Amino acid sequence: MKILLSAIPFDNGKSGISVYIREVVKALEQAGHDLTLIVEDDGAEAFGRFELIRIKKRGALFSMLYSLFILPWRINWKKFDFCIMLAANRRVFCRYPIYTVAVVHDLSQYHVPVKYDAFRMFYIKHILPHYVRKAQAICAISQSTCDDLVRYWKIPAEKISVVYNGFTAPAEVETEKKKQILYISRIEHPGKNHLNLLKAFELLPEKIRQEYTLVMPGAKWNGAETVFEYAEKSPCSAQFQFTGFVDFGKLPELYARSSMYIFPSHFEGFGLSLLEAMSAGIPCACSNNSSLGELGRGVAELFDPSSPESIAKAMEKILANPEYQKKLSAAGREKAAQFSWEKTANGLTDIYSRKSVCVFGVRYFTGTMQEALAQLDVLVAGKQNHHVAFINAHCLNIAYKDRAYKQVLNDCSAVFADGIGAKIGAKILGYKVEENVNGTDMFPLLAQKPYRIYLFGGSPEVAAAALEKARAIKGKAEFIGSSDGFFKGKSEAALLAELNELKPDLLLVAMGVPKQEMWISRNLSKLPGCTAIGVGGLLDFVSERIPRAPLWMRKANLEWCFRLYCEPARLFKRYIIGNPLFILRVFAYKIWRNQ
Repeated sequence: MKILLSAIPFDNGKSGISVYIREVVKALEQAGHDLTLIVEDDGAEAFGRFELIRIKKRGALFSMLYSLFILPWRINWKKFDFCIMLAANRRVFCRYPIYTVAVVHDLSQYHVPVKYDAFRMFYIKHILPHYVRKAQAICAISQSTCDDLVRYWKIPAEKISVVYNGFTAPAEVETEKKKQILYISRIEHPGKNHLNLLKAFELLPEKIRQEYTLVMPGAKWNGAETVFEYAEKSPCSAQFQFTGFVDFGKLPELYARSSMYIFPSHFEGFGLSLLEAMSAGIPCACSNNSSLGELGRGVAELFDPSSPESIAKAMEKILANPEYQKKLSAAGREKAAQFSWEKTANGLTDIYSRKSVCVFGVRYFTGTMQEALAQLDVLVAGKQNHHVAFINAHCLNIAYKDRAYKQVLNDCSAVFADGIGAKIGAKILGYKVEENVNGTDMFPLLAQKPYRIYLFGGSPEVAAAALEKARAIKGKAEFIGSSDGFFKGKSEAALLAELNELKPDLLLVAMGVPKQEMWISRNLSKLPGCTAIGVGGLLDFVSERIPRAPLWMRKANLEWCFRLYCEPARLFKRYIIGNPLFILRVFAYKIWRNQ
């Protein structure tokens, strides 16, 4: 795929976000994607092997405003399949002409109020949320960040995907073990909480204080002077080592030498160094909040980062107990093995592949017909039972009141947007349905694929006529049988027996909603490894009992008008009353979910 990546800010390659950007880019490159990167001067050298859109680095304010209001108009969006903003909690666009995944690392500003100056706090709390919400999809790098996005930025949970960071396991190094406690972080006060760590070290038993050294690599950041000043005046100052920024290549030796790793940060969107330490087999202790508590639960000793006493107890518990060290070491290695940058990159591209919107709690696909067909190809190839549905305004009106039907839709392997109602509903909520993916237009395309297809539904006459017409289509599909939806030709048991004997790839079920979805759900486990699709009135069109609207009406999204003209008595309530009701409900749903 052709992917546009926003790789700003890169922080000169010296922050957690810069590690994320560098490693995700590498993983996407290794996966074979065609990448174009948006970079400032400090990232141009690191990513010189790619096509670049360069921005001059002139300071935070310029970068924020340029990215927001000017850059989106410089980009030739048509060149790309989709866009990933790799640090959307720092830089955003005012518009997203193509499908965009906005990655948010953390909302630490709500947990550490003095983290930034007044301007940046205003930008982060009032400007960023508005423009992040406009992105078609939002990715949180931890469940903690996801929860914060819902709580503070009022982003609907269904719009957020959690894709955990990966990490690069440090190489195993043979070196002499030293009695040192390690904490790798930029020296930032108060966010990274070095001060409470220093105070906690002072509270350790005298024997431990004399034997152990507290090693704290990291570049100087905001508030570093406060940390250094306290360390110089501390009675344990001789035991504190600030080594400055350390390149990743030197980290393996640091981990191998250390007796334990500690991560006392007040708040983290993730904790790369925690996973690195776990992978290196070092027993770990970390804060019990944010993503650190999420990652460390059950595999690290947790503590209250606001309490030097709690931090000191955690360190003492590990250092004084060799058996506990072994237990944490083994548990940490097992935990770290669950994360990789390859999984992160795949998770980000999967968000695009799953393009979806959630209306009334029902999630449906917003992509193109060809992408929908590609999804069906994958389902059919798996030879497992799958349920696929099409959804329109009428279906969503039913799901609004019928919880059982809603649950069945959410259990489907795929749900496709059918008609102008689904498109308008998505647009009201800030999404774009790229193409009308309906069963009637899909049917001749399915006929060109090497599928074995069984038709089920309609009256006996319609089912038989549809099968005859389908077999007359010149294509690769084999139409292997049909049965009416009133069970006049054969019983339900006989139908299921026939399906298990014929083993179709696709079972097209045309019984109307919600009856067809409930039938598929009830009988899915009895099917012979096929994909069952609810297709509504499809067989009426295939059999030519009901004519389709002229092509110009279909292109103008007015097919519903033609259907109302053909069947006014049956469809009056659905279209004349149901469509306006649907629009009102979507607006109400939008207001409710943003409260």
